[in-house]
Amino acid sequence: MESYTYVFTLEHKKSLNPEEEAQIVRAFKNYDKNSDGKMDQKEFKQVMVDLGYRKITEDDCKKMLAESDLDKDGSISWNEFIAMMIKNKGTADDKFGKIVDGTATLESHGAKHTYTLEERATFSRALNFILKGDADCAGRIPCNPDDDSLFHAFDNGVVLCKLVRSIDEDAIDARAINMGNLNVYQIKENLQMGIAASKGLGIKMIGVNSADFINKTPHMMLGTIWQLIRMKFTQSINLKDCPEIMRLAEGEETLQDLLKLPAETILIRWINYHLKAAGQQRRVKNLGKDLQDSEALFYVLNQLDKSKCPLDGKNDSDLTSRAGKMIDNSKALGVPEIASSRDIVSANTKVNTLFVAEIFNTKHGLEPLSKEEYDAAALLDDDIEGSREERAFRLWINSLGIPDVYVNDLYDDCNDGVILCRVIDKIKPGTIDWKLVNTSPKSIFDKNGNCNHAIASGKKLNLTFVGIGGTDITGGNKKLILAVVW
Repeated sequence: MESYTYVFTLEHKKSLNPEEEAQIVRAFKNYDKNSDGKMDQKEFKQVMVDLGYRKITEDDCKKMLAESDLDKDGSISWNEFIAMMIKNKGTADDKFGKIVDGTATLESHGAKHTYTLEERATFSRALNFILKGDADCAGRIPCNPDDDSLFHAFDNGVVLCKLVRSIDEDAIDARAINMGNLNVYQIKENLQMGIAASKGLGIKMIGVNSADFINKTPHMMLGTIWQLIRMKFTQSINLKDCPEIMRLAEGEETLQDLLKLPAETILIRWINYHLKAAGQQRRVKNLGKDLQDSEALFYVLNQLDKSKCPLDGKNDSDLTSRAGKMIDNSKALGVPEIASSRDIVSANTKVNTLFVAEIFNTKHGLEPLSKEEYDAAALLDDDIEGSREERAFRLWINSLGIPDVYVNDLYDDCNDGVILCRVIDKIKPGTIDWKLVNTSPKSIFDKNGNCNHAIASGKKLNLTFVGIGGTDITGGNKKLILAVVW
């Protein structure tokens, strides 16, 4: 006879973490003598003692058994045992925070943390869109945006690794991800791999470790999930994938300047570009309150496709109803359903960033470039982003987990010497004399001083910098910057 497979359903997982699951399986298997998924009632007390309930009495056991043996067959089945353990553990109603007016508040180590339900819901919908149809995430994706499913989806590490791979397939080897009915050690391997790869992508995860995902610590998980989803949704909002972004340059800005702009700034300029094209005087300055009334997005969508996105609902007096009609327009355009009308009215910047990014990704509507303009944007992008070494070194520095260090462009971000000094000090603490480093350099002389100190300190680590001086780094000599970091 085949041995019984001890499986936890998704509903079970919502009340147990992987370590608790492993503990329950071990305890039950010890007394499931013939491995048929059933345990004799007389052995029940010893199982409870093994699980740490040392003060349990015979009367306690009888009461629990009477409530748990639902089919009255004189034995405890696997599913009956799990249900009983969950009930005995107590409900975890407050685990994900007490909800008041759409905000969840929870306490951790004496500190209070909050998150909004619209963020949880929007991240859930975004995750469903990103991992839709992935067979390895079946049973966890799609997440229900109206409950705590998002937190449970990540607790075995598979969804985290898959989300990272959706951003960069090379970040994690798919063959290394543990699949199937995992033990707690395999789960920790997945989570540690996902966390390390996330750091390599530049995700800031100060204090976050595998235990936060196993124990489903909401505020720690959401910080990581938000950064990963934001990176996925905005990774194509750059000159390489969309050279038409050069239409958003202002004043005397060069293409080099555009490369340094964060995605949020580009999206704000993009909205204003279409508002201007629509003949509107209004301009938005942020992706929060300025989008709350949906009016700006009505005009943007109408500019992108007048037939599918009419302006009929923009004057609706009810903001929630108006937002719903605006979202209907976006869906008609092909934008995935990321945000709800209530989410838009809440004026949450994170929610709006993801929603506006997906409108841009679906159809940006920027004026096409001439051949000369396109070639200029392509050449500049290849020059800066096309280096395989630059990318590898950039990811390596980001993976070191140095506080307040994130390299977006190796050449530009390292030319003041501060990051190089921090990397050297990370490799061997105490190597850098911070009294000689200007951490907020204002002049070329400050930058040269920092770079010279980085070169001198690197030599203390037995690094060889033949013919390389601080002015080479400050001047942005790409070949020599690569040599220094290498």
